[in-house]
Amino acid sequence: MEQKVRLNINLDSGLKNETAKMLDSLGLDFTTAINVYFKQIVKKRKIPFEISDTSYLSIEEVAGTNWRDNLGEVEDEWE
Repeated sequence: MEQKVRLNINLDSGLKNETAKMLDSLGLDFTTAINVYFKQIVKKRKIPFEISDTSYLSIEEVAGTNWRDNLGEVEDEWE
């Protein structure tokens, strides 16, 4: 059996509390969840989910801050 080591991490207390609730509903504790996560990293040789920097433009960024002002003038082609 391999020797166990302690891993200390810092994270936001709100995130910790929300995660604890979710893990509890799944019947898991932090140690088990972290072990499952790390085992998946080793097995798949990657982070087991997509990490991306996808950003979406808001309607204000596309159409301007006053985009609602002229909605009455837009022709409805569905009729």
